[in-house]
Amino acid sequence: MVAHLIGFDLPIVLDLEPILPGEDEIAAAKRLIERLMEHYARFFDVIQGDALYWEKPLFELCRQKGKYLLAVLKDNNPALLADARVLLDGEPDLIRQDENGRHIRYWDQEGFTSGAIQEPVRVLRTEENWLQRERVAHRWVETPRTSNWFWATDIPQRLIPSRQLAQAGHKRWKIENCIFNALGDWGLNHCYHHQPQAILNFLLILFIAYILLACFYQRNLNKQSRRIFSTLIGVAREILHGIHRMKARDVPWARGSPVSA
Repeated sequence: MVAHLIGFDLPIVLDLEPILPGEDEIAAAKRLIERLMEHYARFFDVIQGDALYWEKPLFELCRQKGKYLLAVLKDNNPALLADARVLLDGEPDLIRQDENGRHIRYWDQEGFTSGAIQEPVRVLRTEENWLQRERVAHRWVETPRTSNWFWATDIPQRLIPSRQLAQAGHKRWKIENCIFNALGDWGLNHCYHHQPQAILNFLLILFIAYILLACFYQRNLNKQSRRIFSTLIGVAREILHGIHRMKARDVPWARGSPVSA
């Protein structure tokens, strides 16, 4: 289980928690949330996850910790999803076009009940339409595409409007694209040691190195250097080559006179 901070251009991993034998993802998530609250409580206001996370114990834990819960709404909550499909229909509450040219319609309503969760909750539905440009038979073809999304949350409408809530819901995928997929080339998918603590230490060191390198790339490299090194893995390899070529006399902390005891 990995906690990733969204809303920033940097891939910030806050913490991770192993899923132990015989337990499910939610059990590990609860331990992770407890530790996040101990160390990073001021860093975030909302816990966000896939449809699996919309369940009573996790909802109550977030309420107890003073945090909101936002989750994708799918078939594992059939009653709430069925109500949302019926009530969030007809004329949309809002129609906008996003920065990628997608035409989006929003339905947003509070006061839903969610089975075991007794408190009224909010459900947001979006319908997104766009033209998918693809290469077919040696020529470019634009095909109309449509996707429907449902999110459940206890965040009131007065705190965050429909568009921003939908954007936050989609940004959950940054943990897949910017962390898990990107770090596949960094050895994330390889088990270098089978001792549990060693595995955990490797992952933590990998995430720290990745965050630091991303900070260096985005905050320190000029535009010309970014054009030369278009990926973080390219920057990492150049740093490794530099370390390999480095002599002892070039290391600042290795200079100076020897100390006698």
